[in-house]
Amino acid sequence: MLAGVSLKSYTEQGIVKSLPTVKVSPIEKEVTAEISALRASTGSDLHIALLENPEWLAHHFIQASHGNIQLRLSTLARELGVEIRTLERTFVAEYHKTMTQFQVETRLAFAQHLLGIFPPTKISAVAALLGYSRVQDFNRFFKKHMRQSPSAWGITEREQIAREIKELPEERCACSHPSRSQPE
Repeated sequence: MLAGVSLKSYTEQGIVKSLPTVKVSPIEKEVTAEISALRASTGSDLHIALLENPEWLAHHFIQASHGNIQLRLSTLARELGVEIRTLERTFVAEYHKTMTQFQVETRLAFAQHLLGIFPPTKISAVAALLGYSRVQDFNRFFKKHMRQSPSAWGITEREQIAREIKELPEERCACSHPSRSQPE
């Protein structure tokens, strides 16, 4: 399927109608390839169980992609060979949250991890890793869920980590690494 090319279908009246094609994102291509490889592999018990429980695979792919915004759940359902509503129902029954909730939670957790490390990760890099083509869209998403901007959250988090490290007893900070040990 080529991006930008329209498919044509005929309605009952014989009128030609153009249907827009959907461009497949790189993350969706990876997921499609993994699902195809899983189907093609010789049937171990694990492969059979995974293919018979598409909610497990949906969970895996959402988590493996860190909740990437470009992984559309409808594409995932189609590749797993199940209707989106069926997949949603089985996912909720298994994990007690919707796929969208899990995708958002996973995306936020990964963003928080990256924003809280030393040295800080650039917000544009975090946005790109999570599939955002515009940093503003990532900022809006983060602020909606965390009630502060990614940069403000990262600064606060790193300050909190630094305070906690300073409060640790001296013996807990020391390790057996030669560069950190005291000369005798």
